[in-house]
Amino acid sequence: MSEPTPSTVDPAKIIKLHQANYALFQARTEKEIERAIYNSLTACQYMSLYYSVNENGLKGIFAYDPNNKRNIEGAVEQIELIPAEIVRYFSNGTQIGTLDSAILPSPFRRILAENNCNQCAVIPVMNDVTILAVLILGAHAKQRIEEESIDPLLHLCEMIPVVLENVKAARATQKRLRELETISETSSTISSSNDLNELYEIIHKQIRAMLGDIHFSIALYERQNKTIELPYIYGDGKTRSLPPYEMGQGLISILIRTHQPMLLMDVSEIEQRLQTVGVKGTEEKAKSWLGCPLVVGGETIGALIVQDFERERHFNQDDLRFMIALSSQVAGCINTIHLLEDARRKALQLETVADISREVSGSLIVDNLLRQAVELVRVRLNFYHASVLLVNETGEQVIIREATGEAGAQMKRAGYKLAVGSKSIIGQVTQRKTPMVVNETRGDPTYYPNPLLPETKAEACLPLKVGERVLGVLDVQSDRAFVFAEENIKILQILADQLAIGIVNSELFAEAQERLSQHRLLHHVTTAAASSTTIDEALNSAVQGLQVTLGGDQISILLADKDQKTLEVRSAIGYPNEESSRLKIPFGVGITGWVASHRQPQRINDVSKDSRYIAVNPKVRAELAIPLIYRNEVLGILNVESVRINAYTENDEEMLGTLAGSLAAIIAHSRLLEQFRRQVERERLLYEITSKIRRTSSPEKILSIATNEMSKILNTRKAQIEVTIQTDQNRDSFPAPNKTKS
Repeated sequence: MSEPTPSTVDPAKIIKLHQANYALFQARTEKEIERAIYNSLTACQYMSLYYSVNENGLKGIFAYDPNNKRNIEGAVEQIELIPAEIVRYFSNGTQIGTLDSAILPSPFRRILAENNCNQCAVIPVMNDVTILAVLILGAHAKQRIEEESIDPLLHLCEMIPVVLENVKAARATQKRLRELETISETSSTISSSNDLNELYEIIHKQIRAMLGDIHFSIALYERQNKTIELPYIYGDGKTRSLPPYEMGQGLISILIRTHQPMLLMDVSEIEQRLQTVGVKGTEEKAKSWLGCPLVVGGETIGALIVQDFERERHFNQDDLRFMIALSSQVAGCINTIHLLEDARRKALQLETVADISREVSGSLIVDNLLRQAVELVRVRLNFYHASVLLVNETGEQVIIREATGEAGAQMKRAGYKLAVGSKSIIGQVTQRKTPMVVNETRGDPTYYPNPLLPETKAEACLPLKVGERVLGVLDVQSDRAFVFAEENIKILQILADQLAIGIVNSELFAEAQERLSQHRLLHHVTTAAASSTTIDEALNSAVQGLQVTLGGDQISILLADKDQKTLEVRSAIGYPNEESSRLKIPFGVGITGWVASHRQPQRINDVSKDSRYIAVNPKVRAELAIPLIYRNEVLGILNVESVRINAYTENDEEMLGTLAGSLAAIIAHSRLLEQFRRQVERERLLYEITSKIRRTSSPEKILSIATNEMSKILNTRKAQIEVTIQTDQNRDSFPAPNKTKS
């Protein structure tokens, strides 16, 4: 550089500059440091430009002209320079010379030239070899920059790095103290908390105190289902939660898999980390990311995560150290509360099982049992919906029997049903006879959406099974995905088994009650038939009582003529015309004829598929014919018919078989009684006739009495008695007889 124009150093300015510099040593923050630098530069006699180094180059802090006592207009706020250019311009130490010979970036040269400066001084602010800032001084034509005049500024630039380090160290010490206080306070506070939501608030409060109002979230890992849940997410002044999702290859999943904390300073680091594990894209849009796993006993149970969506390099090693210390404090507490909640949940589950078991053992009404069971499952086990569907008689469909809530009531009113083996979870379970769990219904091919239950996110279906017989299913739905784990599935299976036993017990009780009722009716039928005075009266009593017992079916009793080998309807009820009640059926013809010939009952579920059926009533679909056998003789057939397919069961066959035995005995006894009555009547009539004859001695009157009585007995209009009289003389000659008529 060429020699500058001579200038006199102003001692007053130098003294003022030294006084201003002294304030730098008292600075405690970066703001105070900047204020002290500004005061020093305004006390300087030269125009000054102070720029700090940032990631994009040089950032303007001060630009001041003491001659005009104002900030320099037109000073560039940001000078774009790469690190190598900064080193090239300013790494050679202090430079004093003319503006033409100075090695400066063009924006500095332009500012100095526009303000009529022909001499300049370049003073770098360096910490060892690192350039932190740069001070540019400019002298007007009547000024000259000398080392003596800028000596206070040289000392200022030398002290700036020291003061900055002291401030950073003091701040780090203060921050460390606050961290320790925060961790100590957190440890003391969380030790008395037994509620997870309360604990989350406590953790967030401590993080906000240390790191500011940033995005914060707590992740929990469920090992059985390999899912991650975010029960607490804070951002933009709002708190929310995220339901469980499958652990994948995102940043939180990496934390849980590696068990290691992770500090990502900028977007490039975040993307690089994700690409390292094979993730090409991510929903994470953070610019700074810091996460620490919650580790207990070598197992990761969750993570604490803080993010900044606006600034890169928001977090540093101090923040990482704080998060590590905090996570180690809260991990044990979260795990303890989890264990307590698990214990409470298991106790409640066992209590629910016990309650349903008591209901099973104490209630024989299946509707009451199922209603209480589904409500207990929904309320106590905290599920969205619970229902029980039972397999129908044909085994082809499962029909809603009991369900919770208004949706359940609508399903019951509509008779909601699904086909066994259909493309649905319930259909598959009833066919396969094994439990089925869908922890995420979205996109699952077996899930059959129900418009009445739009919030279903997961579904578990368990068969109600006794032995190999599937009675129905217990279907449970949740409005949260991935909630069904091995533990609660076991509890639900126990409940399903209990319900199956209760249903069977109820069926057996209902069957026993039905049999008892039927046998009471049969006893009434048998008693009424047995007390009848004639066969026809007995048979009419039997068919009328049977129609009441069987609920309006067609009933007929056919008696056998063993000589003619035919069956004749002697009593019938429920038939549409009288012709059907006067039928005569040969042995071997029709179903009743076959039963008479083979002496075996026949239960036909669908008569339209049996060629033997004689279609008296075209509406009939089912028939049950029982032989009336007494002492190895077929006395007749008890025949019942229904318009329903599969109307009669083994129980009906057994019941009517018992009645048939009683009816056969009643018919046989009635026949003997009628024979005895006829014999008694004959003997009475003979006695009366004999008595009348004995009271007369006239042969003509005797013959007249005999003729009249015979006419009455035989119910004829004319009777004749012929008498042959033989004489003693011609007793052996057999003359023509003399006839006496009456």
